[in-house]
Amino acid sequence: MATEQPAVRRRVFLLAVAGGAAGVSGMLAGCRSSSSSAAPGGATSTPSVISKPPAPAAQVSLVADGVAAGGVTSPVPVLRPTVSSGTLQGVVVTAADGSQITGAGAADGSWSPEEPLELGASYTAVASAVNADGQVVSVSLPFSVTGEDGAVRAKLMPLDGEVVGVGMPVVVIFTREVPKAERAKLVEAIQLVTKAPDGSSVEGAWRWIGADRVHWRPKVYWPSGTSVSVKVPMTKVQVGGAWGAADRDVAFTVGDAHVSTADTDTHQMTVRVNGEVARVIPISAGREDSDPAFVTRSGVHLVLEKHADYLMDGRTVGQDYATQVKWATRIANSGEFVHGAPWSVPSQGKRNVSHGCLNVSDANAKWFFDLSQRGDVVDVTGTDRAMELTNGLGDWVLSWEQWTAPQV
Repeated sequence: MATEQPAVRRRVFLLAVAGGAAGVSGMLAGCRSSSSSAAPGGATSTPSVISKPPAPAAQVSLVADGVAAGGVTSPVPVLRPTVSSGTLQGVVVTAADGSQITGAGAADGSWSPEEPLELGASYTAVASAVNADGQVVSVSLPFSVTGEDGAVRAKLMPLDGEVVGVGMPVVVIFTREVPKAERAKLVEAIQLVTKAPDGSSVEGAWRWIGADRVHWRPKVYWPSGTSVSVKVPMTKVQVGGAWGAADRDVAFTVGDAHVSTADTDTHQMTVRVNGEVARVIPISAGREDSDPAFVTRSGVHLVLEKHADYLMDGRTVGQDYATQVKWATRIANSGEFVHGAPWSVPSQGKRNVSHGCLNVSDANAKWFFDLSQRGDVVDVTGTDRAMELTNGLGDWVLSWEQWTAPQV
């Protein structure tokens, strides 16, 4: 008996193990059955899946930068979309006939046309955005471009490609007066780049010469060979609430230095080219013994224009004369010229007998005419009548300190 007990104990152990396995199996079966329920006919049902909440709808708005009075835009508007809860898809602009305008988007999402839009025309801009679920929303912005009558333009001197004298200022003339409060910002928008022959920049400054024009003058006469570029971004600025109609830009070069000194006391005009005396010309300036209106103005004049034939018509200023002359080089808007005067040759180099011009012989007048370029310097000395700042291009009658002084 004692030898059989171990075997009995092993069987009992194995049965216990087997019973335990069955219990585990029953427990697993119970777990599985709890995850599904029997349906009529013995079928089982699949558990329901919790659905994802929908993404919030995208929000998009669209505005045009700097809309002027009357709701009109620049010919080169900047359209700025703003998007929340989504991603910008883009901005599309169409004309009234349905044609799409070619434009370019910036890194900040803004849009501008590649070419200026038609003045006075109407357009529609549409900005679209998409949310995380792929739902697209759009917003439209109708707008009109300023018309010609309500726009402002800029005229520039010198002309593009022109070769000018060493005294020539840069002149920007606007087609309407600029309010004082807007002048500094307008000047800041102008891009002026100078490059002297040695690669350096030329020192200079802007000054308003009246309410509709601003001049840039170097501190001293330009170095010959200087290149200058000027860009006036009129479509990016407003003047008195009016948009600029078109951008303007010019590039010009400073030619040889032609600086003439006309001495009304010695009756001689010394012409220097690049610092060297090229010719000394006998002159007869405005007579000083009768009407003070005939006195030639002293101060720096600049060559303004040239005429091979010109009628000197004193009747326009209340004088009783009209004389046709040759080789007339204008140096002041008031009517002062260097011109041929064969009738006064006996007085040239001796006394002043003209109506205010610098009389020279026809031969000397032609030589000076051929030499001259706009912006050349003619500095008159010897009289007590001063050249005026606004008499043509009188920029050099002001010292540098006066030129750069604050303007009220």
